[in-house]
Formats: sequence, structure tokens, C-alpha cells
Amino acid sequence: MNSLPLLLALLFLAAITVAAGPSAGADDRPPNVILIFTDDQGWFDVGVNGNTIIETPHMDSVARDGVRFNRFYATPVCTPTRAGLLTGRYYQRTGAFDTYMGRDTLRENEYTLGQLFKSRGYRTGLFGKWHQGRYMRYHPNQRGFDEFFGFWQYGFINRYFDSDELWHNRERVVTTGYVTDVLTDQAIEFVKRNRERPFFAYLPYNAPHAPYLVPDKYIERYLKKGVPLRDARIYGMITSIDDNMGRLFKTLDETGLRNDTIVIFMGDNGGVTRHFKAGLRGNKGGVYEGGVRVPLFIRWPEHFPAGAQIDILGEYVDLFPTLAELIGAKLPEGRKLDGKSLASHLREGKGPKVHDLLFHQWNRVRPNDHENWAVQDGRWKLVKGELYDLDNDGGERNDVAADHPGIVKRLRDEFEQWFADVTEGQPYDRVPIEIGRADENPVEIDITWGEPVGEKVTPQYRRYIRDTIDNWSELDEYVRWKIDVTQAGRYEVVFHYGCDAGDAGSRFRVSAGGASIEGEAEATAGRFVFRPRTIGVLELPQGPTTLEIRPLKIVGKELMALHKIWLRRLP
Repeated sequence: MNSLPLLLALLFLAAITVAAGPSAGADDRPPNVILIFTDDQGWFDVGVNGNTIIETPHMDSVARDGVRFNRFYATPVCTPTRAGLLTGRYYQRTGAFDTYMGRDTLRENEYTLGQLFKSRGYRTGLFGKWHQGRYMRYHPNQRGFDEFFGFWQYGFINRYFDSDELWHNRERVVTTGYVTDVLTDQAIEFVKRNRERPFFAYLPYNAPHAPYLVPDKYIERYLKKGVPLRDARIYGMITSIDDNMGRLFKTLDETGLRNDTIVIFMGDNGGVTRHFKAGLRGNKGGVYEGGVRVPLFIRWPEHFPAGAQIDILGEYVDLFPTLAELIGAKLPEGRKLDGKSLASHLREGKGPKVHDLLFHQWNRVRPNDHENWAVQDGRWKLVKGELYDLDNDGGERNDVAADHPGIVKRLRDEFEQWFADVTEGQPYDRVPIEIGRADENPVEIDITWGEPVGEKVTPQYRRYIRDTIDNWSELDEYVRWKIDVTQAGRYEVVFHYGCDAGDAGSRFRVSAGGASIEGEAEATAGRFVFRPRTIGVLELPQGPTTLEIRPLKIVGKELMALHKIWLRRLP
């Protein structure tokens, strides 16, 4: 008799459990994440940080409705920051330590944010500027991103209108319109397509990087405010990004995803504007506050306190472990992570310091502990031997190193220990170029990846459009490239070069893997008028080798102005 009520009760509880199942599962779904990353927008280039001229209402709204970090830092330039952001490791460990000439290549054994999110079942997309390796071996689709739409191969070409330099996954495409709008369109469609599953959308806009191009209406808006033309263009590009963020946020509202989505807004290095600096010294490229301090705003409605401000030191490598904790992903094993999770600070809107010290350093070619360096502990900042009390001198105007030799020594000692750690065992040599891949045939041998041998000959970087090998005037000077032949076979060699009439008739040899061919420079319409010429065919064995080009005879001033080299594996 008494068992019937108990049975009915159990059945009732079971029914409740079944009914609650889908809802409980939905609650367990990790948050979507949208990471908006701008190029050359400084800490002072946003309204909420005191700039009363610039119009950034949507960027400001992320700070107002979320958590704002007041002392967050990146590296002085873009590629290193992107490497640390993607891996949680100081860029000196990753291979991506400069911005061009092959030194902007994230090693293929690094574990990226894309892979981290995929480990939790996320759909991942990247819409914008990659700048972590220009060859297929390092393509975003190989690094954890299911979908890629943006600039892949040539990180420093920033054409903004009607571009023919964008890629969709592994296919080059042609687009019309302003590139910031185009990238946002793609991100919006990605959000709509993946609304039923967790997604990670990474939007590294190429704006407001030079060249400073934006629709005229944006420029006119700031010229009317008395902003000089150069900064009016940059401010206009930032406001264009802000308008596009508004479109993206509207999509989150319309799809009901606003409260389920973490939105992160961050700059990649110090700013380049000069009209308003918020009292900070320096700009992009340097290690004063204006060169390394960046905006970071993070919003997750109903999870992070609106309007909270955090004053502890944070840096670019912290986002990786922070996001791992927020989405419940395991950190990669067998590698040193430098970042510290700020997840509890986001949830509480406050928290203890996670870094006793921050270190800044960047220079061309290879890391050097005596070039462009700084270290800070919150109050004190040592910049290339100059000491500043940031609590009382946030603009870094009064060098007090002579008054505090003990602090100077302590901070420099700390910097040297850090630098020795992050550079230990790192091979800062040139990266080999794979040739013969089925998905990249023919392959361009980037001129600027070449190593010159001699006093005069120089691969000259001119933003890819006019890269050449210059001063090729000595018979005993040559250029060599590291290559890795993925498949043995016959490879056609094509040069794009310019040659003045007085230099025509110069001869050269191309060699690799024990094979060689010779050619003769023919006149073009001028030194910077490049024409393609098929040089011949090399029979190459599989494996790593060196490609060399040596002059055999120089008729006039130089061998040629070599612009591009292509190797195509023949059937």
C-alpha cells in the first residue's frame, strides 16, 4: 500500500529530470567568444580612455558594460603580440619575433588559440590579418581555424578598397567595398551560421595600419573638428571599425546570443596618432608607455560586472590561459606558458596582482637585450637605463635613475634573467621554404627571405610591391635561401626582374641540391619594370637544401633588380 506513493514520486522526479535535461545541457554550453583585435590603435585612441575627439561608442560600450583594464600591455609591434596572444608564450619563444623577411613566422609546433578552442568542440573562424607565416605550412587552416577570410601571405600590404589580396581559406579572392566592412560581413555570417553551437571568432582587423585609407565621410568628420589630416584619417579608420562593431553587436542581439558571448576588444601595440596622447610618452615601436600600453575591454553580460576597472599589470600573453579557464579547456602540456589567467578578476571585477614584473623588448633581425628594452614592477619602470616613477610620473618625463641606483640595478638584473630564459636555445635563423607541395605549386621564393653573402648585395624590403635584390654589383657576392623539397622532381625556375639596357647581358647561375642552370639578363623597360622570364629546369632531390643565385658576369652597374622567384614542380 505504501509503495504506490513512493513509486509515483520517483516517476514524477524522473519526469522532471528528463524535462530539465535539454535546459541543463544548454546551461553547460561554454560561452561563445569574439576577439576583436585592431592594428596600431593605441591606449589613447578610444573615447573611454579620455579622448574626447574620437568617436568610439561601441568600443566604449564594451568597457562600460564589461571590465576595463587600465594597465594592460602588448609588444611594441604587431607580429610579436599576435604570437603571444595566440600561444600564451612570450614571442621570443615562438619564432615570430619580427614583422617581415621570414622572421614573422610562428613555428608549426606552437599550440594556438584556434587549437585550444577546437579542443572544446568550438567552431573557429579568423577574419582579418594573420601575419604569422606566409607559406601554406603556416596557413591559419593549419593552425586551428576552421574558416579563414583575410590577409594571409603578405602581412604588410594593407589595401583597403576593392582588394584582390584577400583569401578565403586557401583560395585567393577578389572583393569590392571597404575591407573593414568586408571582414565584418564575413564575421557576421560566421556568427549566424554557428549560432547553435559554441564558436570562436577572431577578428584581427588590418585597420588602422598604414596606408591610412577610409571613406571620405569619416575623414571629413575629424577635419571639421580640427584634427590634422594624418590623424583625421586614422581616427576615421577607427570610427569605421567602431561602426562595424555596432553591426556585429546588433547581430548578437538579433540572434539572442548577446548574453552567451564574451566580447574582447584589444589593440595590438602602441598607437601611431599624435593629436591626443593622454599624457603618455612614445608611440608604436618603442617601449615607453605610448608604445606598449593598449586598451583591453572584456564583456560577458550577467557574468562580468559592468563598469569594473582593473589596475593591476596585465599583458598580451595572459589572454590564452584566461580564455582556457573561461571555456573549460585544458592547457597544453609539455610547453612553458608565460601568461597568467585573469578569469577570476573578470568575474569579480578585481583581484590581486598576477605579475610582479613586466618585460618589454623588441628590435629587428633577432632579439637583443641591449636594444629597445624596459622592465616595470608597477611603480618603477626602467627604460633603456632611464628610471621613471609611474605613480608620480605617468608620462615618463623625469628620469630619476641617478637618485635610485639600487632600483636600477635590481630591475636590470631581473630583465637580464628574464631575457636569458625566453631566448635560451632559440634558433633565430632563417626559416626554410617548402617547395613542391600539392597545395602550393608553384611557390614563390620570397626575395626578402634570402641571406646575402657579401658586403653590398642586399634583399631590400619595399612592402612586397617593389621588393628587389639591390646593389648586386660584385661577382663574388650572392644570395641564398633555405628550401625544403617536399617531393623530388623537375622544377621550373621563373624570375621576375627589371634590367636597365646598360646592364643587359649579365649572366648568372641558379643552383640547388647539386643541380644548376645558367641564364642571361635581358633588358626590360627599366630597372623597376619587372617582366617574367623562364630560366630553366632544376632536377631536385627530396629534402632540405640551399637555393643559390650567383653572378657569372656583370656587364654594367649590376646583375639585375630581381623582384620574384617562382619554382614550379613539373608533372
